Amino acid sequence: MTKTRNPVRPIRSLLVALACGALAPWAQAATDISNTLVRTCSNQLDGSQYGDAVLDGFRGSRFPSPKTGGFKVTSVQQVWLALPAYCLIKGTIQPTSPGGVDPAVKDPSYRVRDINYQIYIPAQWNGKFVQLGGGGFAWKSDVVAAGTQTGQQFALPLQGMALANYAVVLSDAGADGSNGAFDPDFVRPGRKLADVARQEMVKNFGQDSIKKSLDVGLYLLKKLTGAAPTDTYFVGISTGGRQALKAIANWPEAYDGIVAGAPPVDETNLLKTLQVPDTVNDWTTNWASASAMLTSLFGQDVSPQTLSDGLGATSRYLANVAIESGADYDGYHRLLDQLAPVWNVRPDELVPFLRMSARQKRDGGKGKKIVIYQGTSDFLVPCTQAGEFVRQLNGLPAGGQVAAGDIRNAVRAYFVEDYSHGFYNTNAVLKRLGLTPLQLNWNALADLDRWVHDDQARGGAPSLARNASGEIPTAQALSAWRCVAAP
Repeated sequence: MTKTRNPVRPIRSLLVALACGALAPWAQAATDISNTLVRTCSNQLDGSQYGDAVLDGFRGSRFPSPKTGGFKVTSVQQVWLALPAYCLIKGTIQPTSPGGVDPAVKDPSYRVRDINYQIYIPAQWNGKFVQLGGGGFAWKSDVVAAGTQTGQQFALPLQGMALANYAVVLSDAGADGSNGAFDPDFVRPGRKLADVARQEMVKNFGQDSIKKSLDVGLYLLKKLTGAAPTDTYFVGISTGGRQALKAIANWPEAYDGIVAGAPPVDETNLLKTLQVPDTVNDWTTNWASASAMLTSLFGQDVSPQTLSDGLGATSRYLANVAIESGADYDGYHRLLDQLAPVWNVRPDELVPFLRMSARQKRDGGKGKKIVIYQGTSDFLVPCTQAGEFVRQLNGLPAGGQVAAGDIRNAVRAYFVEDYSHGFYNTNAVLKRLGLTPLQLNWNALADLDRWVHDDQARGGAPSLARNASGEIPTAQALSAWRCVAAP
């Protein structure tokens, strides 16, 4: 888009006033960088190609970052008729596999896909940066739509969009959302089973794309604004929640805090509970998926068979990959065991993040924080995933890895009654009149932001949270809520 002309400035001034809070008292304190973006958010950046070396300044030595094959800017837009006005950058991150040919993939004609990313930079910027996570096995990199959806989940419209004044980055991990949310087609057969977990696209989905996208986002954010963010957060639900925890497990120095909703932290063992069908019937899969959603919406438990049928295409695909990689009848489970270190997150992997948080507070600085929330009626990611995770997290002091106070001061975990996978069920309406099914009525990001800078900051809580304080529940409470595995 060409440089904005003078006739637009009166409109822009009105939008600036709105975004600064003149007519919207809920808006966060922000700095007007619109004049900067007029100069830097330019179509002259379209087609710009950058080598991997420009990202070195955003990489630590203690926790190594994955390399990229370089990255490209494919589109730059100035969007002034929005509240707030913003710059939108779209682009791709190239693979490190030479020519896109991954030696860990059996088919030599297959090419590793680029990672699609988008960056949102508001004209009224609070100086902070948020990385958003994806969902399922595939999602779009539409940062504006994802940011709007996140805002609608966390904050009522009258409170303003949760992410409006944050710069935001989102990528599709190379998983390509056009294939359907539960289609893991980026997992390809290897010459042998052990090859699969080494594939670049498998590692991108599990962990590598998280840091690749963050580094690209930080580079372009500084290029366009001239400043580095004061705080960096990760926010996600489902796969995005797992990504949030994986981000601080692998690169604890890069993030100040996360919000992780319904995280499938032990994803491979969760997939093991599915029955693999001999063949996939689209009608059965579609019916079972719809039935599972409706059953959960009406407050009933979804049977393991219904869930297995609904995800039949997923389990069958992965089983076929295992067979084509030379595995026998037990190949499905063996493949998932190979993928576990790349996809799963263990509580003890958060120890470096927790230690950094404690050290920061002792030195008088801000403290890194973790916010987890989980529905106790989740049909897709069972409450046991988050429940077992925080129970084991609470047990780390017994091993001497971290102090109990360090966990208490850095972790809040909310377990939400009658909340499923991103929505409340119909039982919730009887307990709280006016409750909107998709609305947590809780700005988790704002709570996190305040808490990072003030240990004494009082947090809100999701509607119908069983533990409104956010303190990690006792093992007895988690057991009563069916949020820990049966003995």
